[in-house]
Amino acid sequence: MTERWPADEVEGRERERVTVPELSWSLRELTRAIAEVDQALAERLRLRALDYDALGHVMDEPGALGPVELSSRLGISTGSGTELVDRLERAGHVQRHRHPQDRRRLTLQPTDSTVGEVLDQLAPLFAGLDLLAAELSEQEQVLVTRYLREAAQRMRRFARHRLEPNQP
Repeated sequence: MTERWPADEVEGRERERVTVPELSWSLRELTRAIAEVDQALAERLRLRALDYDALGHVMDEPGALGPVELSSRLGISTGSGTELVDRLERAGHVQRHRHPQDRRRLTLQPTDSTVGEVLDQLAPLFAGLDLLAAELSEQEQVLVTRYLREAAQRMRRFARHRLEPNQP
């Protein structure tokens, strides 16, 4: 097993190399915490990391993705994608359905039991985050929401387009 460095030590090393506002460091800490939640949830669901990522895509867009599109999103071959979907289906996490307009295509749906299990696992976290948000004024909530949504859009844009250096 790989030894992990404490988060504050990792951040300290990064701060030696990059200078950014405290808000950006806080967002970096949040993204790390999200990754830890994802890892813990994958373990609780007894899923490999790639299978958990796949399930996340299916849950985000139920019925919109087929095995081929899912493979493309994950950067794996269609054969590997088919094996992955087979594993998820055998474990009871997803179901294949015929596409309503194109009967040759398959779409993937998360099972109700998996959606319920994921939501049950996340319920205490969401409750705690709701309590945290309630400590903020309405104006503060508006500002934090605006910042986080715009940050998410910029991260997605970066991931999709591999922005050129020096672009915001």
